[in-house]
Amino acid sequence: MALTPEEVVNQKFTITKFRDGYDLDQVDDFLDTIVEDLRQHEQEKEALRAELESARERIKELEAQLESASQAPAQDASAVVETAAAEQTSVSEQTIVVDAPPAPSFQPAQPSHHDGVPEADAIKSSAMLQLALELHDKYIHEGEVERDRLVGEAEKTASKLVGEAQKQRADELQALSSERQSIRQRIQELREFESEYRDTLTSYIQAQLRELEGSPEPKGGRKALD
Repeated sequence: MALTPEEVVNQKFTITKFRDGYDLDQVDDFLDTIVEDLRQHEQEKEALRAELESARERIKELEAQLESASQAPAQDASAVVETAAAEQTSVSEQTIVVDAPPAPSFQPAQPSHHDGVPEADAIKSSAMLQLALELHDKYIHEGEVERDRLVGEAEKTASKLVGEAQKQRADELQALSSERQSIRQRIQELREFESEYRDTLTSYIQAQLRELEGSPEPKGGRKALD
């Protein structure tokens, strides 16, 4: 599925809470650049489509003119073909050499010394039609190439962004896992310290009690103490 400028504009990224990720302004600027390029390419595609549609209309007109030229008198066919040639010159300034197909038959309307004129006009009409067909194929090919290029660039950009996001997520998960392991290790160390401290304190208190129990009573017993 092709990526559209609106999809790029509306794309949202989750902001990490554990550590800093990419600079949001830089990401926004980069996405704005992508959107601008995509919109420019869309405009170019629309222009190509308009030219293609115009070429198709010209083909229909040329076909109609060629049909009319094959049925009209020789002088009328000459005028129609010359008009088509003048209009075609405004569409394309390039010269295309075309092998002339067999000339259609015309009903002669002029004296015998002018018989070559309808045949030359028919050849010119056929060349005009061939030129229009070649322009049609050219516009279609250019449109397909441009479409494939835009789709490829969009997919490449999207794949890059997704890959970077996945890598950042993996790095953050790895960091969290390491931090959790460190905390667990610290807790275990504190528990061991607590156990050792309790044992040491218990041993000290017991030693003091034994020492008190082993010491001789003061003279006079408890009364002396009183």
